[in-house]
Amino acid sequence: MKNKLLTPIKAIDTFVKCKKEGERIPILVWDSLRTYQKWNTVELTGLLNASAYFPDILFEKDMEKKIQHRLDEFNSRIVDIPIK
Repeated sequence: MKNKLLTPIKAIDTFVKCKKEGERIPILVWDSLRTYQKWNTVELTGLLNASAYFPDILFEKDMEKKIQHRLDEFNSRIVDIPIK
């Protein structure tokens, strides 16, 4: 039976709480964080914000660059619609 993953926001929140309290990060949190490439803009921004305080949340090499590239992809899809 496959474990259910946490939502991205819950995974980040749990990671931060565990770090603040000096507790071990649960495997479920790490499994959820590994899916970051499928997250949306708000969730990726939250991950980058959390990394400012807890850099070890970025567990892959060049993860920050990958996240920024993904955010740039989202921004490139935004089309300005002139309102008259």
